[in-house]
Amino acid sequence: MSDKRIKNVNLKKSPCIFDTWSKYFGAYFTNEGNAFFRLFTFPAVKKVILEVKPYNKQLLTFDMHNTNTCIWQIELEKGIINNGDRYRFILDINDELIPVKDPCSMYQDSYFKWSRIYNHSLFEWTDSDWMCGENSQKISRISNQTNKLSSVSNLRIYELHIGTFTEEGTFTAAAKKLKYISEDLKFNAIEIMPVENTYSFNWGYDGVDKYAPNHTYGTPDELKALINLAHENNLNVIMDIVPNHIGPDIEQLHKTGPYTDGVNCFGYKFNYESDEYSGFVRDFIAGAALNWVINYHCDGLRVDMTKFMCSDYTMKQMAAEINFHAPDVFLIAEDGRDNDARVTRPFENYEIEDNELNHEKFIQRIKQNDVSLANLGFDSEWDFPFHKQIAASVLGVWDCRVKNLCAFDYSLRDAQSRVKYPMSHDEIGNVDGTRLISKIMTNELNLNDKVCDCCHSMKCKKAAHAAHNILVSLVSGELEKMSEEEMQNFFKLNSLEADFTFEQILNSFKKAFAMQKLAVGKVYSIPGPKMIFQGDEAADISYFKFFRKFSTGPEPYLIEKGYEPGLSAFLDSKLFKVKPCEKYSYFNNAMRQFVRDLNILCDDNIALSSGHIEKTIVNENTDTHAVYCRKIYNEIFSVSNFSNTGYYQNFGIMFPKGEWREVFNSDNPIYSGEGRYMNTGSIKSQFSYISLSPYGIIFFEKVS
Repeated sequence: MSDKRIKNVNLKKSPCIFDTWSKYFGAYFTNEGNAFFRLFTFPAVKKVILEVKPYNKQLLTFDMHNTNTCIWQIELEKGIINNGDRYRFILDINDELIPVKDPCSMYQDSYFKWSRIYNHSLFEWTDSDWMCGENSQKISRISNQTNKLSSVSNLRIYELHIGTFTEEGTFTAAAKKLKYISEDLKFNAIEIMPVENTYSFNWGYDGVDKYAPNHTYGTPDELKALINLAHENNLNVIMDIVPNHIGPDIEQLHKTGPYTDGVNCFGYKFNYESDEYSGFVRDFIAGAALNWVINYHCDGLRVDMTKFMCSDYTMKQMAAEINFHAPDVFLIAEDGRDNDARVTRPFENYEIEDNELNHEKFIQRIKQNDVSLANLGFDSEWDFPFHKQIAASVLGVWDCRVKNLCAFDYSLRDAQSRVKYPMSHDEIGNVDGTRLISKIMTNELNLNDKVCDCCHSMKCKKAAHAAHNILVSLVSGELEKMSEEEMQNFFKLNSLEADFTFEQILNSFKKAFAMQKLAVGKVYSIPGPKMIFQGDEAADISYFKFFRKFSTGPEPYLIEKGYEPGLSAFLDSKLFKVKPCEKYSYFNNAMRQFVRDLNILCDDNIALSSGHIEKTIVNENTDTHAVYCRKIYNEIFSVSNFSNTGYYQNFGIMFPKGEWREVFNSDNPIYSGEGRYMNTGSIKSQFSYISLSPYGIIFFEKVS
C-alpha cells in the first residue's frame, strides 16, 4: 500500500467521508455546498418527505426520490439548509405518516425530536503532520511499509470514560488532562469508551445514535478539538464503538426500517444476516466505523464484543472498508472467543484491492457471504485469557479460574499482538464496582466470611463494598483517629462481624498495593499492546460502577449489580472522588511513578513492545514466573514473585546467557517499596542468586 494512498485519505482538512464512500446514509454537505440526504427504510414505505427547519425560517418540505426498494435520497441546492439546521423524515406507510429522526444523524441533541445537519468540513484541524504520517509517535497498521510510523505492538493505552474522567464530564474538560496522560504518565494512546449518543450519563455501550457524539459531553466540534489536541500531545486516539447491539431507546429506529433482528444478551441485535436487506445494515455499521476514523481523525477503533455481532462477514466487511478507505487505521476487537486466531489473521494479498472498482467487487462478495472467514483482518484484540489468568494469580480465584502459574504461562503463547491489561471498565464496574486493590483487600481480610445479615448471593457484593468503605476510611485518615469502640461500630455499620486492628488493615492495604503493582508490572513484561484503566495508574480506590439511564422503559439490572446503576452510581464513579490524606497520597504518587517508569522502560526497550518471548520459567514451588524477551539487539529478562515470601540475595534462577543489570524493581522506595530487595552491580553467571521482594517484579536488561 503506497504512501500516496495514505495521504489521499488523511489530509489537513480531511475529506468528508461521503466524498469517498458512496454507500453512506444520512445527511451531509457536498464539496459544492449542496445538502445531500440519503435514508435506508422499509420496503413498504410509499413516500418519504424531508422536513427542514432552518433557523428563524418557515418549515420546508421536499419529496425524496426512491432509488432502490429501500433507499430514498435528495440533494438540495446550496443555501437552502445551513450547518446546524434541523431536519427529519416523514415516512408514508399504508397512508400513515410517521415522523422519524435520522438513524445516521451526526448531531443529535434530543431523542424524540429533530436531527441537526452537521458540516464536518468547517472544523479547522491542525494535525496534518500527524495524519500524513510525519510524526513517528503515530501508531499505524501499515507501519511495516514505512519507517515513519509506529506499530500496533507499541500501544500503551490509557482507557478513559468521558463522563467520569473529570468532574465536569465533558470533552473540553477531558482535553485539559491530556498532558497528564502523555507527559506525566508517558502513555502514547487514549481509548475513549463509547460516545455514541445515549442522551444521558451512561457507560456508552447502549448508544442509539451510532454516528453522533453524546450531546451531554459536548458538541462534535468539541470532540474534534479533544482529538486534535491529543495528536498535538503525541497521543493516538482509539474510539470504542458498539456494532453488536443497540440500546433500549430504539423506538425511533424500529419505526425507520429493518435495522434489527431479535435480541441478544445486550439488547436489540442488528439485522446483519437474516434477509435481503441485511446488506444495507452492514453498510450502515461500516459507515459508522468510517465516520469515527475519517471525520474525527481517530487512529484506531476498539470494536465491542464482536462475537455477539453474530456475523463474521460483517466483521470482515468493516475491516475491508477501513483498510481501503483509511489504510493506516488499526482495529482492535473485543471478541471473547478465547483468542480465535481468525480474528487477527490479516487479509491475503488478493483481498487487498488497489482501486475503488475492485474493492467494491470484493465488498459485494462479502455481502453475498462468498469469502473465506479464516481471516477477519483485525489488527489486535483484547486478551481475555491473559486478563483472567493475571487476575486469578493475584486474587486466587477469578471468573472460574484459580491461581495456576502454569495456566498463566500457557496464556502467554502467541499473545504478543494482543492487548493485555490487569483490569478494564468491565472487571471493575460489573457486579460490585470496586477496583482491583479493593478486591484484593476483600480477600486479604477474608470479608466474605465476615459479612452478616444478608443472603449468600449478596455476600460477595456486600463484602466488596465493605472493603471499599474500609479503604476509604483508611486513606482519608479517619480510621486511624477512631477509638476501638468507634472502629467496632464502623464494622457493624458495614455489616461485618470483625475485630480488626488498625495495623492489620494497614498491612493488608500495603500487601494489596504491592499485588496491584505486580499485576500492572506483569502486563508490561509481555511484548505487545498494554492498557491501564483510568485511575489505576494512581491506585485510585474510587468506585467505577455500572450506570445507565434511558429515555424510555424501566431501569434494568437493579438487583444484578448489587447497587442502583443510575445517577448515584454515576456520581460515585467520578475519578479520584476519594480524597486521600497527605500520608496516603504518597501511595498514589508512588503508583504514578511506577506506571510512568514502566512506560519509559517500554520506550527504551523494543523487546517489551515489538519483541517476542524467547523463554519462560515457571516455579510453582516458589510461586515465581520469569519471562525472557528479545528484539534484535535488545533483551529483557523479568522475574515475578506471586508469593508473600521475600528473598534477600538467596533466590536462585537461571539467567539467559550474557551480562545483565537491574533496570527496574518494584521494591524501589520511589514506588513505596522497602528498598531492601534491590540488586546492584552486574549479573554474569547464568545461575545466579538475586533479591526478590514479596509480590515483587524485577526487570533486567542485557548489557553484553
